[in-house]
Amino acid sequence: MQYQYVVSAHKASSVLASVSGAFTLPEATDLVLAKNNRIEVHTLTAATGQLRQVGDWALNGKISTLHFFHPSDRLTGCILVTSEKFQFAVLSWDAAEQRVVTESTGEFTEVTGRPTTETKIVAVDPLNRVIAVYAYQGIVHLLPMDSAEDPESAWRKLLRLRGRKRLGSHQQSQGSLSIGSLATSNADTEKWPYLVRAPMADGLIVPSYLQTAVSNSHGRDKGKEVAHAERSSNIYPIMARYIHELKVVDIQFLHGEADKLPAFAVLYEDANMQRQVHVYRLGDSQGELQPISEWTSLSLEASAAKLIALPGGNVLVAGDESLSVIGPDRQPLGMSKRASAVTAWTWIDTDSYERLLLADEEGELSLVVLQYADSKGQQQVQDLFVERLGNTAVASSLTYLDAGCVYVGSHCGDQMLVRLHTQPLPRSVVEGANQRALHMWDETAESAKILAFPLGDADNVESQTQPNTFVETLELHENLAPLVDMCVVGIGESNNRTADTMTTESEAHEESGSASGGVEDCRSAGTQPGGNYGSVVSCSGMHNTPGLRVVRNGIGIEQLFSVDISGLLGLWSLTVAQPASCDSRAMDIDTDDARLVLLVLSLVDRTLLLGWREPSGEQVDVAEVALSGWRLGEPTLAAGLASDRRHVVQATSSAIVLIDSVGWTVQAEWVPGEIGMSAISAVSVSGDQVAAAIDGRTIVYLEVRQGALACVGHRQLDNVVSCIDVHSWHGVAGPATHVAVGMWSVNDVCLLALPDLVTAAPALSLRMSQGLALPASAINLASTGQDSLPRSVLMCTLGNTPYLLAGLGDGRLHQFALSVDADGVSVREHKSIALGSGPLGLTPFVNHGSLNVFASSDHSAVLFADKHQTAHSDARISGSSSPRISKLMYANVDVLGIKRMAPIDSLGLPMSMCLAVGSQMWIGLADPVQRLHIRSFALPRWATPHRIAHSSTQGVYAVATIHSLDTGGSLTSTARESAVWERFALIERNVQHQAISSKSFYNMIAATPPAEVGRFTIMDSQGMDVLASALLLTYEMPESLCAASLRCLQRPIPNADATAEAQEGPASLANSSHSGNLGESDSMAQMLSGVFVLGTSIVPPGEDDARSGRIIICAWDTTQRHMRIMCTIEVVGAVYALVPFRGMLLAAANGQLMLLGWQRRAVGAKANYTTKVCDSVMFMEDPDYELVLLCSQQTQITALSISVSGDYIIVGDIMSSASLYRYEEYVIPASSGNRGNLQQSGSEAAFAGQIRHHLVPVARDYSGVWTTAVASVPPPLAQNTARLYPNVIDAETGFLARQNATSYERAFRGALQERFVVADAYNNIIRMARAEDRAAGDGSGVDSERLYVEGRWHLGDMVNVVRQGSLVMDIPDPEFPGFVRPVLVYGTLHGAIGVIASVEDGRLGRVLDRLQINMAHLIPTPGLWDYGQWRGYSSDQRTSQAFGFLDGDLIEQFLDLSPETQQLVFSGGSTLLPGEAVAEAEHQMKSEFWASFSRVEAEGDVAVFSQMAVSDIGQREDVSLDYVVRLVESLTRLH
Repeated sequence: MQYQYVVSAHKASSVLASVSGAFTLPEATDLVLAKNNRIEVHTLTAATGQLRQVGDWALNGKISTLHFFHPSDRLTGCILVTSEKFQFAVLSWDAAEQRVVTESTGEFTEVTGRPTTETKIVAVDPLNRVIAVYAYQGIVHLLPMDSAEDPESAWRKLLRLRGRKRLGSHQQSQGSLSIGSLATSNADTEKWPYLVRAPMADGLIVPSYLQTAVSNSHGRDKGKEVAHAERSSNIYPIMARYIHELKVVDIQFLHGEADKLPAFAVLYEDANMQRQVHVYRLGDSQGELQPISEWTSLSLEASAAKLIALPGGNVLVAGDESLSVIGPDRQPLGMSKRASAVTAWTWIDTDSYERLLLADEEGELSLVVLQYADSKGQQQVQDLFVERLGNTAVASSLTYLDAGCVYVGSHCGDQMLVRLHTQPLPRSVVEGANQRALHMWDETAESAKILAFPLGDADNVESQTQPNTFVETLELHENLAPLVDMCVVGIGESNNRTADTMTTESEAHEESGSASGGVEDCRSAGTQPGGNYGSVVSCSGMHNTPGLRVVRNGIGIEQLFSVDISGLLGLWSLTVAQPASCDSRAMDIDTDDARLVLLVLSLVDRTLLLGWREPSGEQVDVAEVALSGWRLGEPTLAAGLASDRRHVVQATSSAIVLIDSVGWTVQAEWVPGEIGMSAISAVSVSGDQVAAAIDGRTIVYLEVRQGALACVGHRQLDNVVSCIDVHSWHGVAGPATHVAVGMWSVNDVCLLALPDLVTAAPALSLRMSQGLALPASAINLASTGQDSLPRSVLMCTLGNTPYLLAGLGDGRLHQFALSVDADGVSVREHKSIALGSGPLGLTPFVNHGSLNVFASSDHSAVLFADKHQTAHSDARISGSSSPRISKLMYANVDVLGIKRMAPIDSLGLPMSMCLAVGSQMWIGLADPVQRLHIRSFALPRWATPHRIAHSSTQGVYAVATIHSLDTGGSLTSTARESAVWERFALIERNVQHQAISSKSFYNMIAATPPAEVGRFTIMDSQGMDVLASALLLTYEMPESLCAASLRCLQRPIPNADATAEAQEGPASLANSSHSGNLGESDSMAQMLSGVFVLGTSIVPPGEDDARSGRIIICAWDTTQRHMRIMCTIEVVGAVYALVPFRGMLLAAANGQLMLLGWQRRAVGAKANYTTKVCDSVMFMEDPDYELVLLCSQQTQITALSISVSGDYIIVGDIMSSASLYRYEEYVIPASSGNRGNLQQSGSEAAFAGQIRHHLVPVARDYSGVWTTAVASVPPPLAQNTARLYPNVIDAETGFLARQNATSYERAFRGALQERFVVADAYNNIIRMARAEDRAAGDGSGVDSERLYVEGRWHLGDMVNVVRQGSLVMDIPDPEFPGFVRPVLVYGTLHGAIGVIASVEDGRLGRVLDRLQINMAHLIPTPGLWDYGQWRGYSSDQRTSQAFGFLDGDLIEQFLDLSPETQQLVFSGGSTLLPGEAVAEAEHQMKSEFWASFSRVEAEGDVAVFSQMAVSDIGQREDVSLDYVVRLVESLTRLH
C-alpha cells in the first residue's frame, strides 16, 4: 500500500486566541498563544520589551477558545482550552520538570444538539466558581470549579467534589481546581458519564482496548504494579442547561459578590433581528438557570457583538458605531464611536477596570476610559471616553502584558508586540513602517498614474491627514495567514544565488506558476530528483496588512562580490588585529588602519592573497595584496591565525611557517626534514595548535610558543591519513585535547590524545548497529557508496554536546555525540545522513552568536543545534545524570556547487563568508541560521492579494489583487467616489474593447459605486518592484491565474477533396514563422512562452452569482519593458480555475470544463484593437492567432480546481467531490460510405484527416464532499513498484502476479493508476484512485466508473491551495533511495505550509504506520485528547477512522524522546503487554473497521491496510530501533 506522509514545513501562524498571566512562575508575565492545535508560551521581559519563548506543545485537537484563570490558593494560574470537537482541558505548568501538566479534561457533547454555526463561546466566572460553554444552540454547559472561598455555599453542596490526583501520582493535590474524581466502580462510571480512564504503565498510556489484557498480564505478575490514572487526572461533572435564546452572539459572567451564585449575561439576536441582553443566575437547587428580573429586555444596536463585564454587575456592549453601558435598575449610558466592528478587547487595569483597549476591523487601536461613582454602595459607570491610539494589524486577539506592552494577535497580518506611550510618537517612526509599501507602488510609474487605484491618491491623502499615534512596534512575528494562493519557484529562479554550473529546467516545463485552483501535470513536474523545488511565494494577509511572503527552506546567501578564479583548491579568511605595511600599489588605502582582512586562496600552482583594511567606510574595496613572508609560489594546505591575532600560520607541502604581521616577516619555520620526512599531506590549524600528516602516515603536533614553532610530538600510524582536525571542543575557552584523524583505506576516524598523540581509548571499531555509550578511538564509517572515504573531520560543541563530525566522499555525514571527561572519550550516539552526492567539507563558523558548521558539497547545508533544546541544556535524561544530547538540525543552502567556505571576521561586512562556487570566488552575506526563512513584501493597504503566478522565462511575477474602496481611511465617501469615477473614466477613454457602453458605464458608477475593484500587476522577481499594472472592468474580480506556454495550432480548414486529403493522412499541427518577440506583430514562435492567463468573474449589482467572466492573456515584454494584453474572450460564468495542458489551456467556468487553444485566425480576420495606454501597458491583440474553444464537457455543479496527470484531468467540485476526465484526440477519417449503421456526416467529411479534441468522463466520487483543492499524486518510480505490494505486483509487467489476490488488489493492480489528493471544507485530506478498467467485470464488484477512497485524514486546517513541487532538493538517501519522495506542497487558511510525500515502499509504510500508532497511544500530550478522534475523518455526513496517511509531525517527535522512551515506544510496551492479546485485538479492530467498506470482502484484505493497534515494531516488521531512528531522521529532510 502506498502511504502519503504529511508534515508541516511551516506550522500555522494565525493566532486564534491569546491570554496572559503568571503561568510559569509567580512573578512572571507570561503570554500564552493558541495557533491551530498548538499552545505557545512566551515570557515578557518588561525592561527590554522582548518576548522569550518558553516552549510550544501540540494538542490532539484544533483549539477553539483559550482562557486564563488564577485560583486563589495557587501561586500560578491555569489555562482552560476547548477544541472544535467539543473537548476541554485545564493545563498548568510544572516548574520542576519544565512541562505542561494536564489538570482536567473531558467532553461536552450532545447527541441531539445542533452545533452553533459560529465559534464556541466560553466564559469563566471572575471568582473561579464555574465555567460556561456555549457550543450547541440553546444549550449552555456548566463546568463547576472548586472554590475555597465559600465551601458551604449551595453551589458547592450541589456539586460536592471528591478531590483529584496528579497524572501518574497517588497523592492528593492541594490546588483549588479539584474537579471530579477517579471512578473505581461501575456505579461511579454511570454517575460520571464524562469520565475517561487510561491506565498508565511505566509512564506510558495504555490504550483502552488493551486495558483488560494489561490487567490480566499484571494479575499474573504480583510483583509488578500498574499505576492507574485517568486520561485526565480530573474530570468535570458537566451539566447541560437550556436557555431560550438560539442565536447567541456573546456570553460573559457578571462581576458579583461571593455570597451570591454566579450570573452571566447573554447577548443574542431575536427573531426580529434585534440584539438584546438577557441575564441568568444559577439556581441553588439542581443547578437550574433563573432569569434575573431586574434586567429588562433592552434593544441594542443591531451590530452589537461584544459583552464586557464591569464592576457593579453592569456590562459594556460594544457595537460597530457605539458603546453602551447597561445594568439592572439604571439608565443605559452610551456614546458613539468611529464606525467599525470591534474584533478584540483587553483590560489594562484588571483591579480598577478603568482603562480598556479596543481593536476594530480596520486595525485601529482605541482606549476606552471609564469613570466610576459610588451609587447605592456599588461602583457604577458615570461616564466614558474613547481615545484613538494608533494603527496595528487587524486583531483577532488583544492581550495586555505589562509596562505598556500589548500583544496583538492577528489572522490577517503579522503578530505584533507594541508599547503604548502617553505622548505621540515622532512621525519618522510612524512612517518608517509604511515606506516600503508606498515605494513599491510609487506614482513614478506611468501605468500607476493612469490605471492604479487606490495606490496613489488614497494613500497620499490618508498619510497627509494621519493623526498622531501612541503605538510603538517592538516586535513583528511573521504570519502567512490567510494563505489564499501560492506558487513554487525553483531555487535558481527566485534569486541570482546560483553557481555558474547550474542548469535550468527544460522549456517544456519552465513555468513555475501554476493555475490558481489547478495543478500542473504531475507526470512531468517534480518527479525527478531535484526537479521543482525551492521557494514558495504566497498571497498572505488582508485588510490593512496585505503582502506577499517568500518562504524559503534553508540558508540564503546574498552575493556581494565575485571574481572568476580557476583551479581554486581551498580558501581561508584571516583578520589581523595589528596594522601592517603593504604595497600601496596593490592596496590604495590608508596604512594606519587597525585591521587587515586577508583572503588566502590556494590555487593549483600558487597562493593568491586578497584583502582590505578596516574601518573602510561605506564601501569595501577588495584588492590583491602583495605581502612578504608568504610562500606564494606553491599552494597552501592550511592557514590560520594564532591566539595573539598577530602571527599567521601558513602550511604548504614543503613547510609550515609562522609569519609576523608586523613587517610580514617569517618568524619561524618547520620542515618535514626535521623528523626525516619529505612532504606534508594534510594540515589543521586552530589557534596556537597545528596538527599535520607527513608522508601520509606520520602525525606531527606543533605549538606556537613565544613566536616560535615547537614540535611537541609525532607518531606513525598504520594507515594513510586522508584528513585531520585539531579544533577544540571547548571553542575559544580552551585548547584542543585531541586530534581527529581520518583514514583512507579503513574508513576509520582515530582520536589521539594531546600532546603525546596516544590512543584516547582502547581501540574499538564502532558501527551504527552496535548501540550507544561505547568508548571509541577508531570510529568505523560503514561503506555506503562508491566513495565513502572520509574527506573532512571536525571536532566541535553544538548546543551542549561535544560532536565529532566526519564528511565522506559520497556526500554522507556521520555525526558522533561524545562524552568527554577525565575517564576518556565515549560515543553516546552515532547517526549518519546524506547531505549531497559529492565530497563534504566541514567548516565551523559563528552566526548571530551561535556556533554552526558549514558542510560544503554539491548540495551544501548548515548544521546547528536546536535552539529551544539548547535553551534548556541542563535538562537531564530520565534516570541518568548526563545532559540530553543536543539535537542537530540541518538547513539547506540555496547556492549549489559550493566547494569551500571560510567565515569572514569583518566590521564592514558582518556575518559574511567567502565561498568557492564553481570557478568563482564569492563574498556573500548569509541569512540567520534557521530551517525556514520568510521574507515579507508589503502591498498597499486594502489591496488583498488573491492570485499569483511566476514566469521563469521572463523573471517576473503576476499578481491579481482585490482593492477595497469602502475602507479608505480618512477619505470621505465623496472623495472616494470621485477618485473611482476619474480612474474608471480614464480606462473607458483608452480601452475601446470594454463591453459596457460609455453612458451605461457612468450611470452604473454614479448609481452603485463598486465596493471592490480588481487589478492585475506585473512585478519583478528580484525586488518585487511594480513593472506594470492595470485595473479590470467594473464589478470584475480576478478568480484564477496561471503562467503557461501555449502551442500554436493550425485552424481546421475544410478540404476541397475530403477523400484525397484523408488518404494523405492526418493534418499536422502547422507552425508559423514567429520569432517570439512579443513586441513584433509580424512574427510568432512555435510556442507562445512566458504568458500569463487570468480568469475573472463579473457580478453586476443586485446579483449573487457571476453570469459572465473573461479569460485574458497577457505577457511581459522584456525588450520593450511593457505589459501586453494579447487576447481576451468572454465566457459564461466565473473562471474559477486555469491550468496549462499539453500546450493548450484548461479552464473551469462554473459547471463547464473547457479546453482552449492558441489557434491561427481565419483568413481575413483581423485583430480588434491596438492601443497603447501608457509606456508600460499596451492593449494589442495578436494579428495572426487567437484563443478559441476546442471542446468542453459539463461537470457537476461548480468546478473550483483542476489537476492534470498525463491524459487525465481531475476536477474538484464545490459540493460533488471530484471527477476524472480523460483527454482524447483522434483524426477524422475519410468518408467511405456507410459503415454498418453509421454514416459519416458531410461536415466531418470536409475536415477528414484533421484532429478533433474530446474530454471524456471516466469516473467520479459519488459522496458529497465540499472540495477546496485537488492535486494529482505522481506515480511511483519504476523501481519502487514491486515494493508497494511485495509478492503481489510483478516487477516486469507492473500488474498482479498471483491468482488468489484480494478484491482490493485486483481493483488497484495497475502500477500507474491515477491517484490524487482532495482537500475539503471540513479540514480533511482524502486520497482517491481510479480502479483499472480490466478489474471491472471480474466478479470483484469493482466499478471502473467510481473513484475509490484509499485514505482519509483530518488535517485540522482548511487547505486552500496544493502545488506540485518540494521545498528541498530530493537527494536520494543511500539507505532509503527514493522510497519517500516529496511531491506536493500545500497552504492552509491559518498560514501553514506543508509537504505531502509518497512512501513508495510498503514495508517502510507499515513501519511508520506502526510507529505512528505507538506514538499516538503511548506518549501523552497536553490535554490528553484522543488522537484517533483528532485525526479521524469528520464531516457533516460521516466520521471514520483515519487511514492511508502518516502524521509526520507526530512521527518526527520520536527523535525528541530519550533513548529509553524510544525503546519503549519501539517495542510497543511489549515488556508490559502480552503479545497474543495485542495481535488478537489488532486483528479484531481492523476486521471491524474495514468490514464497513464494500470493496473489502476477504479476510486477507485486512492485512493490506494500516495498523490499528499498539505493537512491537521490531517483532512485526523485523527492523531494529537504529533502523527506525535513521528512517525518521531521513524524513526530517523532506522539509
